[in-house]
Amino acid sequence: MFKLGKKQEEKKRIFKYKIIIFLVICVIVLATLPFSSMIENKINAKQTQNIGEFATLIEKDCVVHVIDVGCADCIALELPDGKKGLVDFGVDTSSKVKKSYQESSVNYIKQYVFDGQENGRFDFAVLTHPHDDHYNNFKLIFDSFQIDKLYRPAVFYSNNNDARTQTEMSLATSNGVPISKNVVSTASFAKFLQVVDDEPGCEVVISFGSIDNIVSSDASKEYTIKFYAPTLTNYTNINSYSTLMSLEYKGHSIMLTGDATNEEESNILDNYTLPDVDVLKVAHHGSKTSSCKEFINAVKPEYAFISTRTDTNNYGLPKEETLKRLTECGISEDKILQTQKSGNLVFAIDSDDMYVGATTEVVLDTVKWWYVCCGVIVLSGTVIFGIKIKKNKLK
Repeated sequence: MFKLGKKQEEKKRIFKYKIIIFLVICVIVLATLPFSSMIENKINAKQTQNIGEFATLIEKDCVVHVIDVGCADCIALELPDGKKGLVDFGVDTSSKVKKSYQESSVNYIKQYVFDGQENGRFDFAVLTHPHDDHYNNFKLIFDSFQIDKLYRPAVFYSNNNDARTQTEMSLATSNGVPISKNVVSTASFAKFLQVVDDEPGCEVVISFGSIDNIVSSDASKEYTIKFYAPTLTNYTNINSYSTLMSLEYKGHSIMLTGDATNEEESNILDNYTLPDVDVLKVAHHGSKTSSCKEFINAVKPEYAFISTRTDTNNYGLPKEETLKRLTECGISEDKILQTQKSGNLVFAIDSDDMYVGATTEVVLDTVKWWYVCCGVIVLSGTVIFGIKIKKNKLK
């Protein structure tokens, strides 16, 4: 039988080692690909670009900050009498951006809403409805800021053995609220409710068909936040329990809508006389099942904004038919604003007028991580298989 010489056996053994080393490097490099977005956020240089005199706008009497959190909602209010509010506190649920949005939204609030203070206090917060993209940053928000009061709709955790749930459902029943479909079984909602319970001095207000208006404590700067809470209808869709609210100041109005559906919009039109508004939050991130023509025509907005990010939601939001419906109702295309295009949006009102601005992070040096991975693999192969290992001649 033919046998390899000692020199050939040595070469074959070395070649096997090279293959093993190369494969190990490939596995390690490829294992980093799921974290590409996080790595790119760390290594790419960024610059904040302000649009519409952003720094000036945030000093106005009344400021609404629409914080860019992807396909999710987080809106901060600075009111003329010094009160501060937070409407939803969610971030995009996509794992590739969730953590970065959690941190950036809290940093934005600290910097622009609380002027750099570390321990800010919100006079109130509103959970429009308990879907993850509207409250999944609750732990960091409640750890970072004091929340004095929380408004939430009559939607309950579905664990019947939970004492809180039993108390809340009994209260709902006594207030004539039918309980059937307005329950949520997610563990995250249960954790959220526990965090609220643990928040010192936080009063919880559950909507049983209506919520009292929030009014100014300064007679010289009168404003009103009106709630258009869900009526006592037993909706089949949790989105339909979204709290609608309008902030009215100096003859201007901004309406926030959560993820309200056509069903809820129609019901609200039947039960309320809605004001004309300057700005409308397009419900449910531009879903085709929200923002019906009747509702848009009833409030007659000049501006509309959509909190979304196309590449991280599975529904392709905002829908083209929704954008078309907005223009058909008289809103010009340049006044339909999207966080995915403009970043953080600001709507400011003072004694003179209403102003619109934005601030967004622009990536200056774009490094795509998968390019780096390919380069590392090619370079590793070139180096490993190009090395000549010299051995002393066998004596």
